[in-house]
Amino acid sequence: MTVTTEDPPVSGARRLAAFAGSLLPLPAGPPAPRGRTATGYALAFVGALGFLLLYPAGRARLDHLWAEDGARFLLDAVTRPAWSNLVAPYGGYLHALPRLVAEPVALLPLEWAAAGFAVSAAVLRVAVALITFAASGAYLRWVPLRFALAALVVVLPAGNSEPVNNMTNLHWFLLYGMFWALLWRNAPRVPLALFAFLAALSSPLGLLLVPVALLRLALPRKEVPIAFLVGALVQGVVMLFAERTPYSHDAVDPVQVALASVLRVPVVAFTGSEQVARIYPGQGNLPVLAALVAAAVPIAAGLWWGDRAGRLVAVLGAALSAIVIVVSLTANWAAVLQVQQPDVVLAGQRYSIAPCLFLFTAMAVGLASVPARRWQHLGVVAARSVIAFVVLVSVSQHLRDPAVVLTGVPWGDSVARARAQCAAGGPVGRLDHEPVTWFFELPCRHL
Repeated sequence: MTVTTEDPPVSGARRLAAFAGSLLPLPAGPPAPRGRTATGYALAFVGALGFLLLYPAGRARLDHLWAEDGARFLLDAVTRPAWSNLVAPYGGYLHALPRLVAEPVALLPLEWAAAGFAVSAAVLRVAVALITFAASGAYLRWVPLRFALAALVVVLPAGNSEPVNNMTNLHWFLLYGMFWALLWRNAPRVPLALFAFLAALSSPLGLLLVPVALLRLALPRKEVPIAFLVGALVQGVVMLFAERTPYSHDAVDPVQVALASVLRVPVVAFTGSEQVARIYPGQGNLPVLAALVAAAVPIAAGLWWGDRAGRLVAVLGAALSAIVIVVSLTANWAAVLQVQQPDVVLAGQRYSIAPCLFLFTAMAVGLASVPARRWQHLGVVAARSVIAFVVLVSVSQHLRDPAVVLTGVPWGDSVARARAQCAAGGPVGRLDHEPVTWFFELPCRHL
C-alpha cells in the first residue's frame, strides 16, 4: 500500500507575507563590512553637509532667516510653552520636526537663530539622502546609480532657492524620506521608526504612503510602518479639524494645473527651476516633449524588464510624482502659478521637490532593469549618463546662480535693530527676515 502525503495548506497570512516580500525585498548579497560602511556614510554626510552650508546660497542662509522659521516657529518657541507648540497646527497640519528644532534654537542667543535653523535643516536633508542610498540597495544593484539618486536629494535642480537650509520647506524632503524608510526592510529599527513618526507628523502628504505602510505590516520588523501609521493617523485627524487659510481665492484651472505640472516636474527635473524661465515659452513645447520622452523611456523600461519589486517602485515613483504635484498645485492654486507668468515656475518652486525626486526614482529603477545585452549597452550607458549629467548640472547651477543668494537684511542686523527699538522705549522689537516683507514682533523682554 502506497502512502501519500500532502503539503500542509499555506495560510493566508503566509501567502500575504510571501507576496509582500516579493514586492519589498531584502538587499541581495552579503552586507559590506561595518567599518567600511560607517566610514563611507560619515564621509558622505560631511561632504553633503559641507556642500549645503558652504556653497553661495547655503552660506547666505547662515545669516538670513526664512519665512515661517522666524515668523512662526521661532516666535512660538520663544513666547509659548513647548508642549502647546508641538500640538498646534499651522496651515492646516502639524509641523512636529520644525517645532522640535525651534525649541533648542530658541535657547541659543537670538543672533544664532538663523544658523541654528540652517544647520538643523541641512542635517535632516542629508539624513534623507543617506536613507535613500541605504534603502535603495534592495532595488538598485548598481552603486553609482544609488549614489546619484541620493545625491539628487542634496543637489536637486528644483532646490536652488526656497527649499535651501530651512525647516519651513523641509517636509517636501521628509515625504521622500518616508517613502524610502517604508521600503527599507533591514533598517535600524528605533532611529528609522522615530524618523517615520516625526516625519508623518510634519508632512500632510505623508498620508499618500499609507498603502505602502500597510503592505509593510505583512512582513517582520513592523516598528517603522507602525510608527508611521500612528503619526499619519494623528496628522489626518488634525487635518480634519484644523483651519487652513488659503493662499488665494483664484479659481482652479485644470488646464493650467496640467501645464504647470508638466513644466514643474519633468522639465524642471532636467533643467532646474531657474532655467525654465529662459526656455519656456521661447522654445515652445519642444523642451516639454523632450523632457517627457527622457522620463518616459526609462520608466517604460522598468515596467517591461523589471522584476516585481522594480515594477512596484517604478509605478509608485511615477504615480506619486504626478499625484503630489497635482494635489500641491490644486490645493495652493493662485494666478501667480499660471504658466504664462514671467518667471513661469520660480513662484512656489518648492512644489517641484518631492515630485522630481519620485520621478528620478522611477527612472533609476528603469535604468537598473535594462538587460546588459550587447546591442543595448550603448543605450544603457547613454541613459545613465543623463542622470550623471543632471547631477553635475545641478551642482553647477547651485554654485553659479547669483539670483538665489539671499541679500536682504542680515539676521544679526535685524536683531540689533530690534534691540535698539526696545532701548528707545518701544514695547516690542520688529525682526525683519527673508523673503522680503516678512517680519515678526517680539516683546522686548525676550530681546
